[in-house]
This record gives sequence, structure tokens and C-alpha cells, in this order.
Amino acid sequence: MRETEEIQLCYADLRGLAHRLEAFCALLSPDEAARAARFATEELRTRCALRRGLLRHLLGRAMDRAPASLAFAYGPMGKPSLPGGPAFNLADCKDHVLIAIAPGAVPHETMELGVDIERLRRLPDAAGIAERFFAPEERDAFAALPEALRDEAFLNGWTRKEAFIKATGQGLSTPLDRFAVELTPGRPVRLLSLDGALEAGRATDWSLFDLRPAPGLVGALAVRGDGWRPVFRPLDEAFST
Repeated sequence: MRETEEIQLCYADLRGLAHRLEAFCALLSPDEAARAARFATEELRTRCALRRGLLRHLLGRAMDRAPASLAFAYGPMGKPSLPGGPAFNLADCKDHVLIAIAPGAVPHETMELGVDIERLRRLPDAAGIAERFFAPEERDAFAALPEALRDEAFLNGWTRKEAFIKATGQGLSTPLDRFAVELTPGRPVRLLSLDGALEAGRATDWSLFDLRPAPGLVGALAVRGDGWRPVFRPLDEAFST
């Protein structure tokens, strides 16, 4: 195993960044500004601008470049990347945002990572969704759990699966029942099985991490390879001089 390297994680509640809206809007490209403007409500437009502005701010700081100068590229399924910059990924759940940034010395072309977050909540339809989208071994594990653990287990599974398909860049074009993750609370987090037809290597080629960025949130990080260590950085640190 190679020496452990850190993946930087930054969590933000966008409501605490409202005072930065004007400054963040000034960082956006014309395409990003137009995308934000297409949302139906002011609340959604504001969230979009704050998310993208924060991403630019963090990446600019990591690369020691002007955030407004960053030019993103997009993969066939829409996954953003930054030519010449580190691999990164963003997840959001209403006002909650989680951003992962890989070490700058690792070219983004050689690294795959993804993050996802969800709000921990009651899910009356969890069993039906699991039956439709989860792999057979995940469905069996879910059905064997006591009722009190099922909401957390479902969200464990969902965020880990979402993080994985975001890492591969294939998104929801990847059938969710073609690979399986450990979802039982308290068990080691890992990818259990992976259909070879997905062309994503072997299950043991991947590292999964359970994330709890804030009370009431469930999250996951998926990274190809081993030797990675996720580290949360305080949001205030991102704005210190």
C-alpha cells in the first residue's frame, strides 16, 4: 500500500453563506450564471449560485488561482473536471453542500472520486425503493434488519451507491443493482461486489468511506484505489487570509 494521502472535504450550510452571494455570483462563468437563472424560484437560484461560487472559491484556493479564471470541462455524462487541476466532486441536499478535493499532485485524469449526502429521515417507502434498485445481497441485508435501523441502512446504501456512480463518471446510466455495498450500520464500509460488465475494475479496487458532515446528515465518499484518508476542513479556514 502506498503512503496515505488526504482528500480534503468541506461541508457548508448555504444559509450561512448568504452574505457572500454577490461575491460568488461575480465568480461564475456566463454559462453558470445562465444555469442558475433557469431555476424556477429565487431560493433555488440562490442555492445554485452559492454552490458553484463556493466550489470555484475552494478550487481556486487549492490551485492558487483566481476562482473566476477556472475553466471546467465535462465528461460524456456531465461530470465536471478541471484540466490541469485536482479531481473533485460536489454533493448537495437542499441547503447542505459537501465538496471533496483530491491532492493537487494527483492528476484528475488518473483519479476517480465521488461524494453524496442525504438528510437522515423517516422513509416509509424505503423497502419498495430497495426492492426496485438495490442488488439482491443488499435487499437481503436490508430485509434482515430491525425496523429501527432500516432508515439509516437505506441511506447508507443509497449514498454509497451514488458516490460510486459519481466517481466512475457514469451517473445513473449505471444500473444500481449491478453492484453492492455494505449498508448495515456498524459494519466496515466497502464495496461488496461489482459486475464486470460495468468496466469499473474489481470491488477491491475501490475504497468507500462513511461520512457524517453534520448532525442529521448521512454521506459517503468513493475513491478508486487505497491509501486515501478523508479529512474535513473547517469552512472558516477556506476564507482565512
